Amino acid sequence: MEEIIEEIVDTFYEKAVKDILIGYHFRKIQKGDNLVPSLSDFAHHLPRIKIFWKSQLIKDFKSSEKFNLKESHKPLKIRKGELDRFILLFNKTLDVFESKDINLIKDWRSKLQFFKSQFHKF
Repeated sequence: MEEIIEEIVDTFYEKAVKDILIGYHFRKIQKGDNLVPSLSDFAHHLPRIKIFWKSQLIKDFKSSEKFNLKESHKPLKIRKGELDRFILLFNKTLDVFESKDINLIKDWRSKLQFFKSQFHKF
């Protein structure tokens, strides 16, 4: 299951960093001055994202990392439409992996909806 989670995260962010609506958030943290960042510009953050999703989706996964999604994303000033785009792109990515583990994907979609409801409370 961990390998699928990592593959999904990589696949999603490969698209997200180049997305017309939300890609500019990744340019804020990239190392180069490219107009369109590559996934490698964001690679330093991917391990943390993977740990986050594993901790959310694997019942007995243990991590010493602490996550506060609202606080850590506040500086980005994510707008409602941008969050909706993030969720849409993530769900489209999950569509591709549904046949690998339907229950994992179902749980992931549920988590996305929960986080979406929490972010809209900013």
